[in-house]
Amino acid sequence: MKEACSPDASLGAPAPRCEKRDGPVDDPGGVPANEVSPLSQHIVRLDVVRALAFLAVYSLHLVGTLHSIGWKGPFRDFASWPREWWLLFPSNYGFLGVAMFFVLSGFCIHYANLRRGTFSARDFFWRRFLRLYPAYFVALIVFACLERWLPFMYFNGWQIVAHLLLVHNLNHETFLGINGAFWSLGVEAQFYLLYPVLLAAVARWGMARSVVIALALNFVCFLYNMGTHNTLAPVHPLWSFPLVTWCDWILGAALAEAYVQGRKLFPREKTWLVGSGLLLLVVVNVRFLNVQSYLFSSVFFTVALQRYLSWRSPLHFIERALVPAGLISYSLYLWHEPLIFLVRDLGTWLGILSTPWSRLAWTFCATTVVVGVVSSASYWLLEVRAPRWIRRMVASRP
Repeated sequence: MKEACSPDASLGAPAPRCEKRDGPVDDPGGVPANEVSPLSQHIVRLDVVRALAFLAVYSLHLVGTLHSIGWKGPFRDFASWPREWWLLFPSNYGFLGVAMFFVLSGFCIHYANLRRGTFSARDFFWRRFLRLYPAYFVALIVFACLERWLPFMYFNGWQIVAHLLLVHNLNHETFLGINGAFWSLGVEAQFYLLYPVLLAAVARWGMARSVVIALALNFVCFLYNMGTHNTLAPVHPLWSFPLVTWCDWILGAALAEAYVQGRKLFPREKTWLVGSGLLLLVVVNVRFLNVQSYLFSSVFFTVALQRYLSWRSPLHFIERALVPAGLISYSLYLWHEPLIFLVRDLGTWLGILSTPWSRLAWTFCATTVVVGVVSSASYWLLEVRAPRWIRRMVASRP
């Protein structure tokens, strides 16, 4: 049987195309009928989860340009939400899609490393660069040139430098500069720098203790931030410090290890799923606890992902419909938020946004088309072709 490719992907980045398998396949999701090892699979259902994670973030940014729910004292101000838009209310929690991406990234990176069997820091960082940087660099330059029409924080040369170095998430002045969605890419890059540390920790103490250490680091950072700054917004430079959310990423890596070993990371799956889900509902609706939304949602999503990956039934037609979006989800994530603002402003200039419903319809329909076209082009040119060009250029050098 030929070797299938792995989902070596990061925040929304798709897995490479798989080689054709010689054995029979009874699952369109990529599970061989004569399954030998989890390491031989390209897990297509991860593309479904990537699509869901992006759609969560997309819905937040899309609806948030029209209305967003705030706080009333220690709780969410549910009464402020327009009644006629009640179906759109879940979009307020779309920021949790970033936590889904963190868990997915940890799973995919560690799964790919386990599949290779050996770790080379040089090869690892080179693959990460080729996978993520070409599309990120082009999007960064394009939005920097369009900064006068975008509502993000002030623009200057330091913004470009900080974003090129992927450290913009660590400073308040650059955190939401150029493209608000870019902050999580900085965190993601810092997770990659910490991955050799994780491998060393796992080799010394095991994965379970490594998860506990990461949770302890989260708790220490939580106490420090609350004691010194009392910042209650989860999307903030303080809470994007990599050691705060590293435990979310490591949970994904722990799930990958358990998946490869054929065991469950959470043996009492239903109990964990219900318990973590109920805790998450409390955390996201209590202002003081909301800063730990990513941690609690990561536990819930890890349990949910474990259950989802255990399915062996053929893909449902809804899953099939989501797979293409999952494949290009990295480019979708890169381009969507500034395009939402640009399309909205275009509608205002055209004078067709006279009512809330017309604004919603225009923003949703027009933005979805524009984002889909631009992201598809970005995927094929910058995620698929550009890495090949770069490899050829490097290989041809004397």
